[in-house]
Amino acid sequence: MIKSPHTLKDYKTLVKQIWKEEPVMSLTALRRFYPSINEHKMVEEEVRRLLRETLDERYIKRDAPQPGMLKYAQKNFFSILFLSIYRALNIPCSRRIMYGIMNHSIRGIVTGTDNILDDEYKELLPLRFSKKATRFKSVMHILLFDLFFLRVLDEAVKDRLMTLEEKYLVQQKIFEAMVLIGEEEATEEGGISRILPPAEILSSVHMYKGGNLLRLAFVAPRILEKEHSAELEQVDMGIYSIGMALQVIDDLTDFYSDIRRQNHNYLVSSIYFEGTAAERKKLEAIFVDEAAETLPIEKEFAESVSRVMERAIGEALTGFDRLHEAGYWINRSEALGLIKYLFKLRGVKHLLSLLPEECVITLSAG
Repeated sequence: MIKSPHTLKDYKTLVKQIWKEEPVMSLTALRRFYPSINEHKMVEEEVRRLLRETLDERYIKRDAPQPGMLKYAQKNFFSILFLSIYRALNIPCSRRIMYGIMNHSIRGIVTGTDNILDDEYKELLPLRFSKKATRFKSVMHILLFDLFFLRVLDEAVKDRLMTLEEKYLVQQKIFEAMVLIGEEEATEEGGISRILPPAEILSSVHMYKGGNLLRLAFVAPRILEKEHSAELEQVDMGIYSIGMALQVIDDLTDFYSDIRRQNHNYLVSSIYFEGTAAERKKLEAIFVDEAAETLPIEKEFAESVSRVMERAIGEALTGFDRLHEAGYWINRSEALGLIKYLFKLRGVKHLLSLLPEECVITLSAG
């Protein structure tokens, strides 16, 4: 077992940093993440090894200084969450690291693809190319992480962590799952032609780029960890629910940009089909003039934002309940704290004030 070098005082300081006046979870629960944070650092070190073995040194920048523990955990929250779930299921460390490298490679492929589709640049590899060559570096991300993914499978066969037949099966199943997710992205390229009802957004859009995207982390374990098949089935359903909730939260953040890009958005759909007459009128005005000055969504569409948040939090809590039933250590109260933390990570913590107090009490009580 990997032990954290941090003291109890460090843990208390971290709690205060994450949620200054309202702890997101108990100190005991927070400490349980620390071994998985360290394991993710091991994963990244293995990825750097693969990078050095694959690419000439002149194309690799020097490693930047490591961020503090809090920022590191924020940046890699879901990767760390997945590692902590593997650990809770007593999957051996060597296999956890293997899955971690696979997950990091998938994350790199998805990030590189999103960079190109969304005309942005998020960096997961320290590539020394022109600062302006963001598309090229994104292509390099895709190519390199694809190679890393194949390398870790080959090394796993060599180390007898899986058979050759299992390697081909894992490779094929993950590819098939990624194609389905990509197919949904393809339907939005060039803009959508109509606004789908909220239920249809969930069943035909968010199930792919939200729920099924997070499920990629459990494709290989469900094939290889046969002794944990029942627990992993439950975890798979829980992660799906959490991914669905996360995508709805992202839609709150991306409301105006999704309208400009003509992408599907759950809040837009909720306002269009379920909002008040005043909210629908405001939405129509934005469609007519996207460049018009707009107010924050909590001021323009408070009722619909509150309704969407309740649904997102309820779905996320359902997901964490399923993880708990599978043997994961987070209880309902701690799950609510983590969900609040997700709102903070996504930059919409301020929206929590829209939830009626009785709703939060009900959610906390389960």
